[in-house]
Amino acid sequence: MMQIITSPKEFFGFTPGDDREMARWDKIVSYFERLQGESDCILVENMGPTTEGNPFLAVTISSAENLANLDTYKEISRKIADPRALSDAQIDELIEKGKAVCLQTMSMHANEIGGTQMSIGLAYDLLTKDDADTRRILDNVIFVLVPCFNPDGQIQMTDWYYKTKGTEYEGSDDPDIFHKYAGHDNNRDAVFQNIPESRYVSKLLYFDWMPQTYLDHHHMGSYGARQELIPFKNPLRPDVDPIIWRELAFYGAAMARRDEIEGLAGVSSGGVYPAWAHFGFHYIANSHNIVGMLTETACAKLATPKYVDPTQLLQTPLLSAPHSSYPNPWK
Repeated sequence: MMQIITSPKEFFGFTPGDDREMARWDKIVSYFERLQGESDCILVENMGPTTEGNPFLAVTISSAENLANLDTYKEISRKIADPRALSDAQIDELIEKGKAVCLQTMSMHANEIGGTQMSIGLAYDLLTKDDADTRRILDNVIFVLVPCFNPDGQIQMTDWYYKTKGTEYEGSDDPDIFHKYAGHDNNRDAVFQNIPESRYVSKLLYFDWMPQTYLDHHHMGSYGARQELIPFKNPLRPDVDPIIWRELAFYGAAMARRDEIEGLAGVSSGGVYPAWAHFGFHYIANSHNIVGMLTETACAKLATPKYVDPTQLLQTPLLSAPHSSYPNPWK
C-alpha cells in the first residue's frame, strides 16, 4: 500500500529554504514526528532535554528492513570499529553483513540556519523519492540525522528573525549569544562535554554507532567561495591514520564532482580549513577512525537574500583564478 507523506510545504505553509521564511524548532520536531507516523523508513528519537529544556532529536532513516534490525547493525558497526579480537575472516563477514553508517549534524551555530532548514527537505526526499539512487541509499546506508545541534539557539534566532523582519534590522544576528553557556564555541565543547547537546552527539558517535562517516554542516562568510569542502588543508594533525586523510579526499572529490554535475559554481576544496585545528567534533572523529568531515557554505542574511557585487568578492590567489582545487569560480 502506498504511503502518503506530508510535504514540508503542506505542513509549514512554505518550503523551508524559501526566501524570508524560517521553520521554528517546535514545528520541526512536530514535522519529524508526523513523518514517523507516515513512513516505516524513519525512526525519531528524543535523546533528552537541551540546556533550556527543548527536545534534542536523532532521526534515523533507512529501509524498513534495516530499521527493524538496528540493534544488529549497531553491534556490527561497533565491532568493525575495534576489530582487534576478530580474525580477518570474521571482519570480512561483518563488513558483508553490515550497512554503511553515516551521521550528519546541522546548524550547531544557530545563525548558520541552512543545515536545519535543509534537513527537512532531505528527510522528505529520502522518504518519497523512488529513483534508483534513493533506493540504493535506503537499502545500503543507515543515515543518522541530527536536524539541529543547538535547538535553543535555533528557536532564539527564528524568533529574532521574525521580530526584525520588515525592519532595518532584518537579517541581522540576535545581539545575544545563541547558546546559554557555550555561545558560538559549542563546537569546542567536543573536548570537555560540559553541555548536554555535546553529550548526546558523542553518545551517537562513540557509543551507539561508531559510524564510518560523520559530516558537520556549517556556514561561512559571503564574499569568498560558495562552498568549501574537504579535504582539510595542511598541516595534518598527527596520530590520525593516513587512510582517514585519503578517505577525506575521496569523499570530498565525490561531493565536488556532484556539485559540478549539478552546475553549482564556486566550490572550493582544501583551501581554508586546516587539518590541524581546534578539536571540534568533526576533527575528533578522525582520531576515532571515523571520517570526520566539514562543509562550510556561504551565508545570506539569515533567511533574507544577500546581493554580492562581483567587486565585493575576495581577491585572493585562492579565489581569483581557476586552479585544481577551485576549477569553476563563482562570478
